[in-house]
Amino acid sequence: MSRSPETNPTTREETAQDQERPVPDQDEPTQDQGVEPVPHRGQTAPDEGADTPPTTDGPQQGEDKSVARLRNYSVQNMVYSLLAVLALAFAWWALMPNPDQLERRPVEVDMVSPYAAAESDFPVWTPEAFLGEDWTANFATFETHAGSLSWRVGLVTPAGEYVEISQTAQATPEWVGALTEKAGEQVGTRTITGPDGPAEWTAYEGEERAVVLEPEQGEVGTTLVRGTAGWPEIEEFIGKLEVAG
Repeated sequence: MSRSPETNPTTREETAQDQERPVPDQDEPTQDQGVEPVPHRGQTAPDEGADTPPTTDGPQQGEDKSVARLRNYSVQNMVYSLLAVLALAFAWWALMPNPDQLERRPVEVDMVSPYAAAESDFPVWTPEAFLGEDWTANFATFETHAGSLSWRVGLVTPAGEYVEISQTAQATPEWVGALTEKAGEQVGTRTITGPDGPAEWTAYEGEERAVVLEPEQGEVGTTLVRGTAGWPEIEEFIGKLEVAG
């Protein structure tokens, strides 16, 4: 009778372990097949089969640059327009005359005084002889003023003040009142030397100063001198006047 070979205990144990070891499923991936890595925290795993949208950074950036360029142009245009307006305003302001300064316009008194002298029944007094850089005439007229035909000449004094002589053969209260309105009330008389020599003038003083010389008995022609000048310049002005020829 043959005898069966002895079985090695170690071999029996390995055979038992192999029978107990589970057989991997063919569908389950192994390390050799490559398992997809688990995404780190904060990352999102891409969906399989999902289409990746095309990138639009290029055209969008170009559009943003165009908008920014247009905005820069708009701001620059506004700044340039504002500067242009300010320049025009400054030029206009610089060309405006200063109302605090009396305008010194050359006036040809000698073109009016001969006509006034020829048409008047009284001696016409004129400042032609001393007109120049110090005394400047700014108007000379022979026309109706306050209802009376009048010879009038206005000047700017060396001190930059104003003085005027007015003469008429028809000195009404309205005429005197219109010329002495800013001079206020009478303040007495002043002795002033004119072309006819020393005489007593009725004086007015207020915002302006004025003196009135009434005609002598049997004569015609009332002379009134007024202005913003002080008494010394007014008396100097009267003393320089001459009779128009």
